[in-house]
Amino acid sequence: MKRRQVLALPVGLALIPLSSLVSRYSYANLGERSVVWGGSGFNVPNNEIKLRLDRINRSLEAEGQAGWKLWVDALFANLEKGFNGVITNGPGMKIEYESDPGLIFSLGFDYENFLRIDILPGELPGDDADGERDISFYYLFSSIRVYSVRLPRQSKGQINLVYSQPVKAFNRAMLDTKEHSENNFVLETLMADADYTTLSKFKALVGRISVDESFFEPSHLRVRSASVSSEALSTFSSLKLDQEFNANFFAAMIGVSANQSFEASVLPFVMTDYLSTTLRSRFDKEPEIGAIFKDMDADVASYYVDFSVNKVLRKISAENASKQQIARGLAMDISFLNSADNSVVFKTTLVRVEKREQVKGAREESWYRSNDSLYFYYAIEKMIGDFFEGVKRLDMNLLKNAGVRPQDVTQSDLERLKLLLESCRYGA
Repeated sequence: MKRRQVLALPVGLALIPLSSLVSRYSYANLGERSVVWGGSGFNVPNNEIKLRLDRINRSLEAEGQAGWKLWVDALFANLEKGFNGVITNGPGMKIEYESDPGLIFSLGFDYENFLRIDILPGELPGDDADGERDISFYYLFSSIRVYSVRLPRQSKGQINLVYSQPVKAFNRAMLDTKEHSENNFVLETLMADADYTTLSKFKALVGRISVDESFFEPSHLRVRSASVSSEALSTFSSLKLDQEFNANFFAAMIGVSANQSFEASVLPFVMTDYLSTTLRSRFDKEPEIGAIFKDMDADVASYYVDFSVNKVLRKISAENASKQQIARGLAMDISFLNSADNSVVFKTTLVRVEKREQVKGAREESWYRSNDSLYFYYAIEKMIGDFFEGVKRLDMNLLKNAGVRPQDVTQSDLERLKLLLESCRYGA
C-alpha cells in the first residue's frame, strides 16, 4: 500500500543514543529478514518534555541515565525472546546495510500524570499511621510502532507502518516524598514484571506481530484536531488541573480506548522524528538508504478524529455537616473523518457526570485537587471507553452511558463507524 504523506508535524527529538547502548538485531519468523530494535523516545517536541513528560524523563535520566539502560535492555530482551531470534550484532555496532531488516520496533511516550493524595497522621492503620507516606498514582500513555522495510538497492525500497498500538500503564502505591522513591515508582510502572506495566504491553504485542512479503498496511486512525474551549479551560484552571487535562491527555485516552475495543492502529497525536533520525544514523551506508527513512514519521492516517471539550462541570450537589457530594463531568464533541477528502463519517456529543462523596473542612487544598484529578480521570476514561465499546457492540445502553442520545445517531451511523474502526485492526 502506498504511503500517504498528509502533513509534516513539528520535529522533536529526545532519545537516548541507542547506538551506544544497543543496535543489535535478531532473526525471526521472516526467513532471512531480521527484526530490528529502532529506539525509544518522546512523542512531544523537545521543549515540552519537561512540561509534559517530566516524571518519566527524570526517572530515566537519574544516576547517569541508568534508567535508560535498564529500559532499552528490557525492551530488547523481550523483543528477542518474543521472536525467538538469534543475535548477530553486538552493542555499539551499526546496523549492516546487507542485513535486510524486515521489521522495526519502536516505543514512544505520549502522556503522563502523577498525583498524590495526602494522608494525615492517624488516618491509616499499621505502618502508615504516622502519615509519612501518601497514596500515589501514576499513569503513563505510550505508542508502540512497528514498521516493515525493504531497503533500496535495485528498486526504490519501501517502508510501511504495520501497526501503531497506544498503550496505558497504571500504578498506585504508598510513597514517601523522597525523589528516589518517586523515580523507582515510575520505573516500576514502566518495566516491572507485572501485567500493568508498559513493558508487559510491549511483550504481548511482540508475541503476535508478523508480516509477509506483501508488506500489509492497515488503515490507521489519528487524533488530528484537539481543543478545549475557553470555558472548559477556565474550569480546569480554577481547579489547578489545566496542565494535566490537556489535549495530549484526551488524545491519548481516545487512542487507547479505540485500540482496546477494536485493536485499531492509532498513530500518536504528536509524531516526532526520534525514530527516523536514529535509524538514519545507525545504518552503515546512510547516504544510500537515508531517503527511505526520511518520511517514516509522517502522517499516514486513513481516518482522523477531531474533538472539542466544550464544558467541564465541578460543583457541590449535596452536603451535610461533615461530607459533601461532588458532581464532576464534561461534554465533548467528537467527529471521525476520511483523510482522503476530509468528509465527516460520524459525529456526536459525549457527556458524562460522576458523583462522589468526600469529607470537607479537614484537608489541605492539595488533597481536594488530587481527588478532583483522580475522579475526573475516571469519568473521562469511562465515558470514552463506553463510547468505543458501545460502537463495537452496537449497544445503545453503553452509548447512553457515554452521553450519546438515541435521537442523535442512527443504526446505520453506528454501523458505518464500526466498519471504519474495524478497518484499522491489524490483519483486517
